[in-house]
Amino acid sequence: MRTNAEGLLVPAVSGDELTASIPALKEIAEISSTQVSNLPSAQMSPNKTLELRQHIIDTLTDESIAGIVIVHGTDTLEETAFLLDASLGDNQLHNKPVVLTGAMRSNDQLSSDGMANLLAAVRVTSDDDSLKRGVMVCLNQEIHSARYVRKMDTSSLHTFCSPQFTALGRISHNQTVQYLVPAQRFTPHIDVSRETSELPRVDIINMYAGADASLLHASIKLGAQAIVVQAVGASSVNLELYDGIVQAIEQGVAVVIASRSPLGLCEPVYGYKGGGQTLAELGTCFAHDLPAHKARLYTQLLLSRSQHNNDDAIDHIQKGFQQLKLPH
Repeated sequence: MRTNAEGLLVPAVSGDELTASIPALKEIAEISSTQVSNLPSAQMSPNKTLELRQHIIDTLTDESIAGIVIVHGTDTLEETAFLLDASLGDNQLHNKPVVLTGAMRSNDQLSSDGMANLLAAVRVTSDDDSLKRGVMVCLNQEIHSARYVRKMDTSSLHTFCSPQFTALGRISHNQTVQYLVPAQRFTPHIDVSRETSELPRVDIINMYAGADASLLHASIKLGAQAIVVQAVGASSVNLELYDGIVQAIEQGVAVVIASRSPLGLCEPVYGYKGGGQTLAELGTCFAHDLPAHKARLYTQLLLSRSQHNNDDAIDHIQKGFQQLKLPH
């Protein structure tokens, strides 16, 4: 980002300009750049991410390319990383790393972090120990998995953390890549075709004190094929939302329960009406450690695959989220 003449932060330089501004990159790897888009990350969408996914698949077929670094705005970076990680199999990645990075401060600020983050991301991508790890995120000298990473602060340089897990590794003071976790994929892969360019509509409905089901009904009327309910606590909703969930499932709309709490698992715990056990009896499934915005993306991918295979959507989504419980 840069500050324009009106004093507003706007998207800034091209990929070629970024790499040319960091001579140290040439000491690590031979770099080529392609500008897929130049948007504020709030304008990203799952369909735009699918376009990026197609570009990644095509690029990594080149044996001379060791991996890909994606420079991305930080506000939706974790969503792009997660959608890519869930939808790109080892055969499409050829076991090569894809690393997303960005900046919390603009290029024209004295304390800008963008150049250091890009340099670190290239180091990670070039490291042999980064193979077979799928899609990762690297900022502030830390490496995180796409499944667990979250943006936790609106302005801090140390905003990206993995509150439900741990950082996968770090870049040390001598600029070496040090992994703390053995190489593995943390997100179960959902096999969608390379040509997939659009995902089914899935909306998020928030539970809060005094919530009703009006937005849930509106989402279904507007074409949502599944709903992610961001419940409170372990997995609870009030009676109004409970009744709305009953009606949604009767209409064949899948319902996934996530928690608004940033820590802990979303699981069916309580047996009162609206508690997780009663929601499970209705046929809902649970997002486990995924926050609502990542659970939505996972649901979209599962819906897309169920439609391609002519499977029952609710059953397919339930089985898909069960995979998230498996140890990795």
